[in-house]
This record gives sequence, C-alpha cells and structure tokens, in this order.
Amino acid sequence: MHLDPMMLNITIALFVALVFGFMAVRAGFPIIIAYILTGVVMGPSVFGLITDTHTVERIGELGVVMLLFFVGMEVSIPRLMERWKVAIVGTTIQILISVGVCVALTTSFGLPTNLGILFGFVISLSSTAVVLKMLQDAQELDLPFGQNALGVLLVQDISIVPMMIVLAILGTGDINIMEIGRQIIGGIAVLSLVIWLMRTRRFHVPDFLTSSFEKRVLMGLMLCLGASSLTSWLGLSPALGAFLSGLVLASSDQSDWVEEHLESVHIIFVAIFFLSIGLLVDIDYLMQNLSVVLGATLLVFLFNSGSNVLVMRAMGETWQMALITAGLLSQIGEFSFLLAAVGLNAGILDQDMHKMTVLVIALTLLLSPFWMIFVKRLARQDGVLVNDK
Repeated sequence: MHLDPMMLNITIALFVALVFGFMAVRAGFPIIIAYILTGVVMGPSVFGLITDTHTVERIGELGVVMLLFFVGMEVSIPRLMERWKVAIVGTTIQILISVGVCVALTTSFGLPTNLGILFGFVISLSSTAVVLKMLQDAQELDLPFGQNALGVLLVQDISIVPMMIVLAILGTGDINIMEIGRQIIGGIAVLSLVIWLMRTRRFHVPDFLTSSFEKRVLMGLMLCLGASSLTSWLGLSPALGAFLSGLVLASSDQSDWVEEHLESVHIIFVAIFFLSIGLLVDIDYLMQNLSVVLGATLLVFLFNSGSNVLVMRAMGETWQMALITAGLLSQIGEFSFLLAAVGLNAGILDQDMHKMTVLVIALTLLLSPFWMIFVKRLARQDGVLVNDK
C-alpha cells in the first residue's frame, strides 16, 4: 500500500496549524493568524506542498458562507435595525470618501480615473470573515461596536453588486440586462425576508425534517448552502444568503441544536478559508517590492481607520466607540479579490498592478488582528474597556 501524498500534505498542514495555533494562543493573538501563516508556509512561496491553490480557495469560500450562517443564528434583527443609520448611511459615505480620495490621487499622478474608482471600491470593502471571527473569538459580537461593524459589513456585501456594474461600464461597457434584473429582484426578496423575520415569532420546523440526527444535520446544511446558492444566482453575495438562512433558522425551534452539531464543520471550513489567504502571499514578489507593499498596506490601515472614525463620529458615536469600530473595519476584504479580478479582466488593471493589489489585500488580512490589538490599547488609554458587557 503506497503513501497518499495528499494525506501526507494534510497531516503536515494540521501539524503546522497546531504549532502556529499554540504559539498564537500563548502570545495572546487570534487563532486566524495561525491559519494564515500555515497557508504561507504550505504555499508555493515556502515549501510548495499545496499547489492547487484554486481548489483550496473554492473550498475556503465555504468557510465564509458557514461563518455568516452561524453569525445569522446569533443576531437579533431588532437590535441590528436599531443601528440602520450607521450601517446604511455610514457605509455609503465611507465608500464615497474612499472613491473620491483614490480618484483624486490617481488623477494627480496622471493615471486613469477608472483606476481610481476601482481602487476606491477595493479599499472600501472590509473583511466579513476576519472581522466576525475576531468578534466571535473575543465574545464582542453583541457589544455596540460589534453590532455597528456587522451592519456595515452586511451593507458592504450588498454594495458589491452596484460596484461590479460600475466596473463593467468602465471596462467594456457590456451590461447584462437580465443579470441586473435578477439583482433587483434579489434585493427586493432580501428586504421582504428581513421584514417578515422582524414580524414573525418562533416557528416550528416540521417533524419529518428533524426526526433523526442525520436529517437535522442535512437540513441545516441544505438551508445554509441552498440560500447561498440562491442569492449567488440572484447576483448577490452568497455569504449574504448564508446570513439570511441563519436568521431564519434562529427564529425556529432547531437553532440551538443545529448550531451545536455543525460547529465542527464550521471550524474546518473557516480554517481552510484563512489558509487560502496565506497561499496568496508571494514571498519573492514581496521581498522585491518590500517598501512599496508595506507602505501601501500601512496607508490602507491608516486611511480606512481614519475615514471610518470620521464617519462613525458623524453618525453620533463617541470617539472611543468610533475608534474601535474603525479598527475592526480597517483591512481590505475578501470580496476585493473579486473586484481586482474584474478590474484585470476589464483592462483597468495590468498584471503587475493586479499582483500588487492582491498582495496588499492579503497582508491587510494577515496583519488586521495586530492592528486591532494596537487600536484596542489606544482606546483603553482613552478610558474605555472594550470587553465590558
């Protein structure tokens, strides 16, 4: 019987993740850092044990879906809607600021305006997976700044649709009317579902779906993946569909059971997602362009933090609350990889600029927990205890 190389690679990846996980926990850092570093070490830039990065990325996307599914089961819609002004108005202002500043910068350097719009879209999206994982690990999702961040992230996920339409116009001008129609229908359906969930009380799941252990597990997975597939087909974010399915299940009498028994599946896929982020870090390219990449990464953190602080203050939040929320939203999100790919296909980005953009996005995801630790220490110096419930 021969040794299966894939099994050996999985074993090595688990060992590396455990080592990095032990070190991260001992140092007081979030566990997601261990997953990302595992991807860097296992990827083409170091040992090269994982070469099929596309497959890993596709599997990792399920991690984001599962993460939003579980978050949906923990969220109270009435509490979330109390902060609609921060989520909708604040996010819109933040995106406009990002686009305006990036367009001004590209224009001043003689670069095309569409490039500035693309960069503005890219940096305005924060990472749903990273932020929610940090909030869950720190048990801060129910705190005011956690609810603020969640509302902003959901609006950002929805805004990916008009962003892609704008980029299509700027690139080729080829607009699919049928696709826009599906997106409009999807948006109306999402709004209708949220209104229904706000008005309904706890409902009973039919017994034929819950009469055995296997049926309950399959029912939970079917609801999560089915809703994600539906919103994806409607031109919306699959993660948004998973979140909505979690909200639906939270209103049922099966939410606690499903959450408990699917937790292990959720952990595995989320870990794979963060590992896939580590695979995107090209060490050779990073070393060749170290000062430029690190400078761009620092500028992203400073700009996103600063702009979000100003927006949160304008929405009436205290300086401390605004600072913590801004720190959470300071990185560039995973959906920006999609925008960068759209920009490349539309001819807005060339290959080198696309590689630089991907690397900066990956580094902000990797360094985001460290930046958040710095922001929390700064907030504590101003007299706020972020862990107070």
